[in-house]
Amino acid sequence: MNRLFLILVLITWGFRLEAEEIVSLPRMNQIQVIGTHNSYHKRPSYLSWAKNYVKETEGWDYEHLPLDVQLENGVRSFELDIHNTPEGWKVMHVPQFDAGSICPNLHECLRVIKEWSDKNPTHVPISVLIEWKSEGPTINKSITVPKREDVDRIEADILSVWSRDRIITPDDVRGEFKTLEEAVLKKGWPLLNEVRGKIMFIFHNRGVLRGYYLEGHPNLENRLMFVNSNPGEPFCATVVVDNPYREQIPELVKKGYFIRVFGGNPKSQPMNKVREKDEKAFACGAQVISTDNPPGESCPKTGYFLLFPEGTTVRWNPVNSLFNMSSPPESIKAK
Repeated sequence: MNRLFLILVLITWGFRLEAEEIVSLPRMNQIQVIGTHNSYHKRPSYLSWAKNYVKETEGWDYEHLPLDVQLENGVRSFELDIHNTPEGWKVMHVPQFDAGSICPNLHECLRVIKEWSDKNPTHVPISVLIEWKSEGPTINKSITVPKREDVDRIEADILSVWSRDRIITPDDVRGEFKTLEEAVLKKGWPLLNEVRGKIMFIFHNRGVLRGYYLEGHPNLENRLMFVNSNPGEPFCATVVVDNPYREQIPELVKKGYFIRVFGGNPKSQPMNKVREKDEKAFACGAQVISTDNPPGESCPKTGYFLLFPEGTTVRWNPVNSLFNMSSPPESIKAK
């Protein structure tokens, strides 16, 4: 009887230790961060009068601080729009009409992020969404539609700044699994503490450009970037969603997918709707909530800027964290 009791105690103790070990080792997808939309954007100088004639320009009425300042203020995700020019990948919104950028090209944007990261090596992973914008070739004939070799140049720009060991790649996540999606669903993402000080890239485009990127790499083998995809695709790990009200988001987060959504927009919504959308974005569990108004960049009309209810820009994920941890994933003093 005593021997049986001892065995039961040891088994119970073993399960408890195993559970405690799992709980104490959160993964990188078990957090939420605040990111910025069009992270490079500068307000056009003509906007004060243009808004009276072209309503669409109201959406351009914001300006971001330099990327390193955004990072210092707690931003942990960026969105960079790129254009294929003779001088390389230029970063801007709409050529000629909304072309102001705090960093003129992809290399420079990544350099600024890298220098800040080097000085702050314990930060949670930074994610960067890269999107080719289709308006360029229509407006400026020197801006061209990317070909297969042009898409490959994105990786060349990344590696000119970031060494591969500082990048969270699809291979890091897939490991020995046959597909990337299978790895995400069965094993999960790397442990958070193993990827501090690192960066991950997501190629926002689908269609032809994503096809170029996947050609010869059907599971993103040896690729640097994840891709915007749908559950059920073998290369799916990251899903870019604009609308946080999509009902399936919490379930996708629980399964293991990494998701980005938008928070509220005080330029086009009344404040009660802005707060409602923010709350939905927080509650859905998406790992990145993107905004035009992070800390330090409040909306001029309302004073609004986006923070989690805890008053920070990084927190444990309310949908897939194993429990409420007493200390935050990263200590950040909101500006």
